Amino acid sequence: MKKTALIILIVIFSVAIVLPAEALGLTRILGVRHWTAPDHTRVVIDVSEQPTFTTTEQDLKIRIDMQGALFPTSISHQYILTDSAVRTIFLIPLTKKRVRVEITLTENTKSKIFTLGKITGKPHRIVIDVAIPEIAKKQSEERKRIKVFKKKRVVVIDPGHGGEDPGAVGHSKTLEKDIVLKISRELQKKLRHRGYDAFLTRKGDYYVSFNQRMAVAREYGADLFLSIHTDSFRSTRAKGSSVYSLSLKGASSEAARLLAESENLADIMGGTSNGQDNSESAPITLNMLQTETINQSKALGAATLKHLKHVIKPRISTVQGAPFKVLKLPEIASILVEVAYISNPREERLLRDTAYQKKIAGAIAAAVGDFLPVTPPATAEAKEKTPSPLPVAAPPPLALKEPIGSDTTTSRKSARKKTSPAPSVVPVQRPGTERTDPTQHMITHRVKRGEYLEGIARKYHTTVGSIMRLNHLKSKNRILVGQRLKICCPRLIHVVKRGDNLEMIAKRYRTSVTALMKLNRIRSKNRIYVNQKLKLPQGK
Repeated sequence: MKKTALIILIVIFSVAIVLPAEALGLTRILGVRHWTAPDHTRVVIDVSEQPTFTTTEQDLKIRIDMQGALFPTSISHQYILTDSAVRTIFLIPLTKKRVRVEITLTENTKSKIFTLGKITGKPHRIVIDVAIPEIAKKQSEERKRIKVFKKKRVVVIDPGHGGEDPGAVGHSKTLEKDIVLKISRELQKKLRHRGYDAFLTRKGDYYVSFNQRMAVAREYGADLFLSIHTDSFRSTRAKGSSVYSLSLKGASSEAARLLAESENLADIMGGTSNGQDNSESAPITLNMLQTETINQSKALGAATLKHLKHVIKPRISTVQGAPFKVLKLPEIASILVEVAYISNPREERLLRDTAYQKKIAGAIAAAVGDFLPVTPPATAEAKEKTPSPLPVAAPPPLALKEPIGSDTTTSRKSARKKTSPAPSVVPVQRPGTERTDPTQHMITHRVKRGEYLEGIARKYHTTVGSIMRLNHLKSKNRILVGQRLKICCPRLIHVVKRGDNLEMIAKRYRTSVTALMKLNRIRSKNRIYVNQKLKLPQGK
């Protein structure tokens, strides 16, 4: 009896050892996930090891045959999708330790299959992207059409992360990707109510690569780009909001550096295939060497912090610089807003609250209103045909408190009501006197990638019609990269008021004390006087 029991124990022990040893070299399928965007569907197969597989595509079906794989017993073996580029997903057991994943596609699709390795808690993955090129083309054309015929300021809102990349995760399992999408939708509503055209880079739970997010902004002809995120830190005590602009030289603090490193992993977390992110990086970086765009971004960030502090105390009271890939946009003021710490239990609860989300969105919308006021509905060309005088030449957009086009007399009355007089500028004449008016001067602008006439006219405080006449352009949509345009723009002159100093003036007009001193031949920064007329540097 004892001998029999011993034999049974030996058999059980042997089976316990042999089975795991046999399974050790096999790949286990851990799960199948999928996300649907308007123009593509992504299917992700999570596996325990680096997978070995072959693929075939025929008759609207993709077959992925995995070698040395165990057929899963704890997950579903079939998935039915609706409103998607993918119809069905089936797991099928084959002989000789093989498993087939069969994916049925809709018509007129284009697929791409690649693998992703382990990273920050994610296992090895097989990724199948199924695109619908016709829809992607229509979306791109629609964005470009809006850019060509736009009559309003355009703001592109970028809800961070999405799909495969959840972003930061709160103590109560709140996902950053869900919260920032809700805030972005509220921000879109509020901006549209204020008179802007506002668009999202993603409208649902799917991932959009950095390049695609930037392409969306450029195709819309965005005036501003706002990337919305929540912050996270290992300490649950970290709290508050923060705002970042692009820095090409490096991060302004250690915290900014760590955050940039984390956010710049999004393409890897989201599952961007190797090489996808290199195609446009060089020209984007080259265009962003323009300090004007970065300075505008900083001013937009400062306005955002100013309004956010009424909702949530900023963690850092100044705009931080960091090398965020998603902010490398040519000539579009761009900021990344970390609205709160999702890793802080109290702020996580607030972020889940709809009313709080609306407050955050309202604060950011107010900042946009301060930085880039809504233009009047009349077009620049229509204004030129009116018999009234051309408006006062305004300082650069960062300092605007009302649209260019406000009546000169009204502006003077408003100024008299204030206790401290505002800086004034010299008025200019109507277009048509460009060549003789001493308050204007002629410059040459070389067209850069992503530019259009409305943006160029706004940059130099002139009109589209004036640029078209000077350069004999028949259509405002026919300008070429590298083309040189003659532009007649106002010589902006600041009239010194009591209490002014060069530091204040330089800050208001987004220039430097050195530039003002050089342009006006001032030897000492303390030697300016009331009613002195200071020339202001013209944007290049």
